[in-house]
Amino acid sequence: MREFWRSGFGATAVERLCAVMDLSPGSLYAAFGGKRELFLAALDRYMEQISSDAIQRISAPASGMEGIRAYFANLVDAIAEGRRQRGCFLTNSLIELGQSDPEVWEKISTNLARLETAFATALTRASAAGEIAADPGAKSAAFLVCVVQGLNVLANTKPSRGYLNNIVASALRSL
Repeated sequence: MREFWRSGFGATAVERLCAVMDLSPGSLYAAFGGKRELFLAALDRYMEQISSDAIQRISAPASGMEGIRAYFANLVDAIAEGRRQRGCFLTNSLIELGQSDPEVWEKISTNLARLETAFATALTRASAAGEIAADPGAKSAAFLVCVVQGLNVLANTKPSRGYLNNIVASALRSL
């Protein structure tokens, strides 16, 4: 997963994958079927580990806005501290392969829909609790997903924490 995240699908050589996994090419092909199948398994792993944790951050607190703030604080920390210096594996994969590989597109769009649903649910909770003036609806959840994707792309430029926090603050003020 980290090799594909670091270099993308096209630039990651099977030889490099074998080296980091301590496998021979024959073992890699026997275990996964090929580079593409390993890549798809890496996307699944990322969604299982990283994306599920992110959605849990949004959903866990009783306060909808607290969940949204916790999500963005974690994302900003990861970018500012260099844990996401290459952005998001899913975002990068979407940019690289989303138009040419329907299976990659399906996996990533399903994950983005999960994120949007988590935001929509948190916004509904925030509205019911009086944390925001009115339930902003699905458009605001989609907007937050766009902010996330923009931050993930900006991560490649090594932005400052202050710059990222200003973007998040502006986005949350709009709610």
